[in-house]
Amino acid sequence: MKHLFLIRHGKSSWSDPALEDWERPLNNRGKRQMEIMAAPLAQQGAFNGQIYSSNAMRARKTLEGMIATLGDDGLPARTHFKSKLYTFDSDVLRKWLTKRQEDSITLVGHNPALLELANSLLRKPIDELPTGSCIHLMLPIQQWDEVEDGTAALGGLLLPRWIDYTLFQKKQPPDPGKKEAKHPLQALSLSLPHIMERLQKLEPGAKLGYDIEFLHQYRVAIRRARAVLETVYQITGDNNLKKPVKRFKRNAQATSQLRDLDVFLDTLAEWNEDSEFRDALRSSGALEAFGKERETAQKAFAEHVMSRQYMDDMDDLREFIHAGELNTVLQQLDKHRIREALDARIADHNARLVALSDLSSDDDFHRLRKNLKRTRYLADLDPALPSDFRKDLKKRQKLLGEFQDRHVQQDFMLKYQAGADPEGTLSPLIQRLDSQKQAARQHILTLDPIDTPEPVARAVSKKQDQPETS
Repeated sequence: MKHLFLIRHGKSSWSDPALEDWERPLNNRGKRQMEIMAAPLAQQGAFNGQIYSSNAMRARKTLEGMIATLGDDGLPARTHFKSKLYTFDSDVLRKWLTKRQEDSITLVGHNPALLELANSLLRKPIDELPTGSCIHLMLPIQQWDEVEDGTAALGGLLLPRWIDYTLFQKKQPPDPGKKEAKHPLQALSLSLPHIMERLQKLEPGAKLGYDIEFLHQYRVAIRRARAVLETVYQITGDNNLKKPVKRFKRNAQATSQLRDLDVFLDTLAEWNEDSEFRDALRSSGALEAFGKERETAQKAFAEHVMSRQYMDDMDDLREFIHAGELNTVLQQLDKHRIREALDARIADHNARLVALSDLSSDDDFHRLRKNLKRTRYLADLDPALPSDFRKDLKKRQKLLGEFQDRHVQQDFMLKYQAGADPEGTLSPLIQRLDSQKQAARQHILTLDPIDTPEPVARAVSKKQDQPETS
């Protein structure tokens, strides 16, 4: 078996027209690509063998930058810059490749040569190889001169926009429901197709797990879609909406364990910087144990996203949203019904809030948090709502989220302590979590009910003022 890693150089600069193509350097985006791709490529084995690169400035700086980022003193000795590899012709690369002897080769070069070479060798071609990206090919051969078209298997594909959420987001279009809609129902009909497209684009980054923001944004999108469809179902009672809601719910739940561990590991990393807790964390082995648990959860989520059930769910949801079934349901609604649904959610939230007391269970607070999230998702559909109202919802959601995080993290630690910390070295940390949870709990108890936004309140009052008809 032979391994071939094809890495396209980072994004290059065109700012100096006097430079020859060979001399063009990386621009800021290219430098960022180089930095964030180094570690993932090393984990995928891209630097285990001999490394060859075009001697063009942009290719050289890409490879040198990744080596510097990794800090591996052994890499320069296996790095070679070749003028022959400064080519845009895949036939040149293929002829050069047939003369190699190594089992694993990494080649940093240029398109269209790299993509054309990859697609000639792969059983199933790929659509793109953007700047800074890498494709790993596995070839069932003993010698490189045995290579034949259509015989390579895809070992992996890494794109910078799957590794770094900031790079990903720069290229994403805004939600048309927030920019173009005149009323909530129109926002809904515009936003849901956008959410489905966004979910599909977020999947690779969430599946790989190098940047936890991908999973967070994926969760926001899938839960937002579920919340608005649940509302439409509650308003209309249309049974065609039951299956889509269940599909969204099932796939949202598949993210929960991984998200909780991501947040907890951030908390543990902060504690590890605190001399008061560092020794307890290290002696108990908690950091390593939860890190491994997170790896297991990431793998489980990736398997979920690649499962047949998941792919069928997403195909069915896209078909439902794009095929006109949803618009048919929406056209039967009065445009004010979403606002009335928001008003009802606010009333439910306020009733739950005032019912809370020192004796309430954590589950009561959890249910309040879920209600508030659905309230906020509905509010996002109406651009006419006051900004102060939105800010208040966001502030409340953050507070309730902090309470829930501490509840989950305390549960994590108690379970770990029961099995791996009989001496109780983690007890001070558990006590800190409990104190933080209780502080958030008391803060929630002091919250005032949500003020109903003016347009909704006015609509309700008018409805109440109408005389009864016999």
